[in-house]
Amino acid sequence: MTTRMIRQSTLVRRGQITEAARHLITTYGMEAVTIDSIAEAVGLTEGAIYRHFTSKHQILTLLIDDIEKNLLDTVLGTRVEGTSALKNLELILHAHLSDVEESRAASFVIITEAMGFDGIGLGPRVSLMLTHYLAFIRGVLELGMKEGDIRHDLDVPAAATAFLGLIQSTATLWALNNHEPPLAERRVQMWDIFRRGIASKD
Repeated sequence: MTTRMIRQSTLVRRGQITEAARHLITTYGMEAVTIDSIAEAVGLTEGAIYRHFTSKHQILTLLIDDIEKNLLDTVLGTRVEGTSALKNLELILHAHLSDVEESRAASFVIITEAMGFDGIGLGPRVSLMLTHYLAFIRGVLELGMKEGDIRHDLDVPAAATAFLGLIQSTATLWALNNHEPPLAERRVQMWDIFRRGIASKD
């Protein structure tokens, strides 16, 4: 087997391991994630898991890395050049809620679990991820202020946090309510409430 094939095989196996951890967290909670449970889910021995990762912490950190990438990809991939910042915020909100429905809120459930579980030390990594995300949202809000569509007296950090909180709380409650009702029924109202709080009155 060539070095390239070995590298590809390792990447595939690491992906399978992190996906198993994702499934365990969203189905049973963070406490259910052990090297043994991951190994059983993937069909490997514990020793085989340790050939790819040094610890459970490393597996979960890679999972958080993937969640951060997906969140930021949504922000960057949804924005439309030539469209107002206010409209782009609406598109970002709708894209996040669509992702929540498609993934059954997996990413946001994992964020909630990671923040509430102190036993593995993921707090600093989750905090860094949220800091990066909020920086992007603050940038969109600040652009909207320059364009005149968003209030000049807006507390930008607070508004960015409220935007994230709107998505996080909606996803978490929706997951706890057995993924009902369809989020499409609420996204327009949710955006209207948020928009009225930040939009310029001019």
